[in-house]
Amino acid sequence: MQAFAAAEGFAELTIRAKVASAQPWHTVTVRPVAVKGGRQLQVTTLTARQSLSANHPAAAGDTAAVERVLGPLLAEAGIGSAALRTAGGDMAVQVTKKGKGIIHRSAPKDRTPLLRAGPGAAADADDAAQFLAHDRTKATPIPADRPHPFLQKIGFQTADGRIRATMQDKFTQVNDFLRLLGHTAMVRGLAKQQLPQAQQPQPAVAAAMAELNTDTTAGSDTQLDAADAPGSQSSGSPAGPRLHILDCGCGSSHLSFGTYHYLNHVLGVPAAMAGVDTNAGLMAKSNDNAAALGLADTVHFDTAPIGDYTPRARPDIVLALHACDTATDDALALAVKQSSPLIMAVPCCHAHLHKQLAGRPPSSRPPWQPLLRHGIMRQRQLDLVTDSLRAALLRVAGYTTDVVEFVSTDHTPRNLLIRAELPQQQRQQQQQQQQAASGADTSVAQITRETAGAAPLPQPYRKAQLDAAREYLALRDYWGVLPRLEVLLESELGPVLAAAGHADSAGEHEELQAEH
Repeated sequence: MQAFAAAEGFAELTIRAKVASAQPWHTVTVRPVAVKGGRQLQVTTLTARQSLSANHPAAAGDTAAVERVLGPLLAEAGIGSAALRTAGGDMAVQVTKKGKGIIHRSAPKDRTPLLRAGPGAAADADDAAQFLAHDRTKATPIPADRPHPFLQKIGFQTADGRIRATMQDKFTQVNDFLRLLGHTAMVRGLAKQQLPQAQQPQPAVAAAMAELNTDTTAGSDTQLDAADAPGSQSSGSPAGPRLHILDCGCGSSHLSFGTYHYLNHVLGVPAAMAGVDTNAGLMAKSNDNAAALGLADTVHFDTAPIGDYTPRARPDIVLALHACDTATDDALALAVKQSSPLIMAVPCCHAHLHKQLAGRPPSSRPPWQPLLRHGIMRQRQLDLVTDSLRAALLRVAGYTTDVVEFVSTDHTPRNLLIRAELPQQQRQQQQQQQQAASGADTSVAQITRETAGAAPLPQPYRKAQLDAAREYLALRDYWGVLPRLEVLLESELGPVLAAAGHADSAGEHEELQAEH
């Protein structure tokens, strides 16, 4: 009860009834809240149909008040388990069939600390107020209720720290994008090795970052020059290796600055940011904002088409949020050619395949006539086909790929995110392939002419890549289109696609011979 009574330690108590219990409720939660300036315990009882809440006065340290509230709850028959979350650790009690309690204790894992101070220590006033607030603020990578110069500089926040009404949707998009970025294996692994306040990297972080920053530029088996190598440092920048992020089609750079802040100041992962866009005015403004925020050494923006852009350093993460039409393909192609370990792209304005299929009657794609007959359904279907082909090509390139909804349609109808991660072993093999293919003709036509003598793909990835290539070719040929991304990656993926097509042809020939 003493742990429950301490405001600094007690976070939330959850009591669950046994499945076969006669209790009218299935779960009861108890947590401290601040109501009208006083501390109370809020008891929420959840039944099959509703939830009921009641507040009970309980000043910090008032063990008697806590006992009056929790005593009857813990004495109830039919309790199956009870779990206590605190700032310093968690405790769970599992009740067996014989009525014995099995106690488990553990440190809080994989969640934001409830309070900065541990049990018995003085908590930060702001943290305590936030934690005890009756209405809890949703946890987001970039909190909306905390004024920050970068949020104000890029136009998200007003001078008094409020998110502008006209920027609410964009702010939500950026936060949900960063949430998914934080869930990736690369970022999650580096974030676990958080840097101390002095920004001195731990050895494990430095080793992991150094591994990520190995140069795999096509046709080169040497490291980049020291000034341009990933992980190199400029004067005044944080010590230690850092990630290089590239935001393609960055526009107003809201995601760029948000990602920089999230990695460096929330997760403690040193990162440098680059952005590229064709709008010279926006790029100049973004560079001015970076200089005003004192980030000129680690944040820069360039004016160029994505397809013509050469990054100053090989990007470890390539981002693209609503790059219009084939600009998304340009961003994906750039990432694959640079062997970037992580790609996160939200496509927009799928016009390329729509133009290729324009004028074809619905009957040209049976049994899709009922869907293709209606404009809005045709548009959405072809949007999905476009993104499916993009995701499939990334699989052919060796990436582990998934497509997820990154934000609700309340904030944008273009809410599908293509997320692709390149395994370390695959990055090494791609580098070997690039070195072996240097100066050789690797076009689809050349491979088709010389399939008998085609060099085999690396064995660990041969089957996976060929399977992905067969799936891609079947979908592409069914719809009778030529995706822009395939054209951009002809030299990189042409051999795999040709080999997959040849294998299918050989298999069909063998089946025909067997039938005769």
